Amino acid sequence: MPFLFRLFLFSFLCFALMLVSGCENKTEKTKAAMTNVAVEDTFDVLPTPPEPEQPTSPLDLPPVIDEDLVALRERILAEEEAKELATIEEERNFVPLVDKSEALIPLQPHHLWITPDFKSVVINCRVVLREGFLELFACRVGTKEHESILAVRIEPRFIHAALLAVNARQGKPMQVSPVFTPATGDRIDITLRWKDESGTQHESPAQDWIWDMSNSPEDNKKPMTTHWVFSGSMEFEDEEGRTYYLASETGALIGLSKSLYGFSDFAGAVLDTLVRSSDVNREWQYGCFTERIPPPGTLVTIILTPVE
Repeated sequence: MPFLFRLFLFSFLCFALMLVSGCENKTEKTKAAMTNVAVEDTFDVLPTPPEPEQPTSPLDLPPVIDEDLVALRERILAEEEAKELATIEEERNFVPLVDKSEALIPLQPHHLWITPDFKSVVINCRVVLREGFLELFACRVGTKEHESILAVRIEPRFIHAALLAVNARQGKPMQVSPVFTPATGDRIDITLRWKDESGTQHESPAQDWIWDMSNSPEDNKKPMTTHWVFSGSMEFEDEEGRTYYLASETGALIGLSKSLYGFSDFAGAVLDTLVRSSDVNREWQYGCFTERIPPPGTLVTIILTPVE
């Protein structure tokens, strides 16, 4: 082989080796660069760890409004309002169960009258309780229905005025301290009239609906025998000098003596009894005479007659 040819071949091989070595170095650099980019992209994809939650007060949270619950509440309120309006309308249309009711003298648009001879006050009301203990015999609507047999839709101060119109003499409410002093005032007889489901009219003194628990056991009930007087509640004045009639605020219309947790009697009723209740703690004096009381919801006429 000629010398020149061998020299050319040797040079070509050296040049080829240099090219291969350069390509390998470039490949390694490219791989490293691609690896670095992949690692950076991986960190970009991973989510950022959340910051630790700070304790939040329930007052700071936005209100959760359930539209279904809101609609349900509105429907229930609408039904209750419609029921109340129907009850009021029924009471307005209830004709008092007295002779010659058309001759009664109204003292309000509804529910309260006096007789033409100015001898009695007539009230329409409704039975709200026929079982349990009693604090009152009758209360104003929306006050003490859980401890009263009858609920009256009239402010007690208007009934007070009606009793004065029929010449009843007002006395004073009972006092417990410093010594017990019974209520005073003209005696008031209370007569009840109502109709049963068949339309038959009934009449009873109010005492017959009250079980005297202090004088008779449950298996041999006896009605209350004491009467009521026109004690007339009392007035009080607030810090701003406004005067209020106590019975209109408490709802106490026709009171009953009782004792609960050491408290004796319910002061401030328009009509009250003369009897002091027991001083024994937790001892109740009067309860419902259930067997004699018509069903709850029954409309009743009360006739209040001063006794000379």
